[in-house]
Amino acid sequence: MNAYDKAINLLKIRLHHSEELAKKLSLRGYKQSEVNDVIFRLTKEGLLDNAQFAQAFLDSLIKYKTFGFFGLKAKLLSRGIDSQEAETLLKEYLPLEKEKEIAERFVEKQKETDKVKLAQSLSRKGFRNQVIKRILDL
Repeated sequence: MNAYDKAINLLKIRLHHSEELAKKLSLRGYKQSEVNDVIFRLTKEGLLDNAQFAQAFLDSLIKYKTFGFFGLKAKLLSRGIDSQEAETLLKEYLPLEKEKEIAERFVEKQKETDKVKLAQSLSRKGFRNQVIKRILDL
């Protein structure tokens, strides 16, 4: 199977960021020049859109996971999204109120009632300090 067909099969499963797709193709033994050509072709054909992937991935994380600003940023970076692009997306789609709602959802699931331990848990999940203080009335 050539690199283009393999890339199409990977994109059928789910959206990918260009860096992520390039890494997967390289790990499967395709030459770097071939991988670069495939990434360029897919982007030109509109089948690979980094902005669309970043938006869809962030929407999914916000809807189904309980991560704060910094936790979400780490997840975005792990998928190959540029730090500046991740910050821009988060500032646009994760206002403090939305992050507060996610933190409340996380706290509701916890059995722990000690505010200090809850604050530590929220911090580990990447929530901003101002959100933690609002939620726990610290």
